Amino acid sequence: MHPECVRLPIGRLPYLNVNYPAVAFHLLVAAAWSDGELHPAEALILAQYLQRLDLSVEEKRKLLEYLQIRPAADTSRVWLEEVQAAQAEPALRRELAAALKLVVAADGRVVPEETQLIEDLRHALEASDPPSLLGRFKRWLRRLTGRAT
Repeated sequence: MHPECVRLPIGRLPYLNVNYPAVAFHLLVAAAWSDGELHPAEALILAQYLQRLDLSVEEKRKLLEYLQIRPAADTSRVWLEEVQAAQAEPALRRELAAALKLVVAADGRVVPEETQLIEDLRHALEASDPPSLLGRFKRWLRRLTGRAT
């Protein structure tokens, strides 16, 4: 992986919600481990991400320890719920989704668990948006027809 690839959205995330930096980091760690291993490229991206967070040295130390321990298989579900509960602004959510894609692709392969996690994040982020009239209409059509719109 080229070093310039590591500088994608992870450095631009503004953190407005008090717990959002740690929650986002935990989710990214769970994603990196979701294929059963932490690839060095994933670890590098996460370490760079951690350095950019506006957190105390102690908080960063705790998050670095978390990075080194393989989370339980269902941990990503917990962090997805936390991300959704944070109700971050749309720009934050888009950048977190981009960072998640970057982390899971860092090792050069994306396994089904990682693909599912990306899809689950997309759903969680959409669910934290109040549904638009068009969105409600599309869901109604899907239920009515049984097909995607």
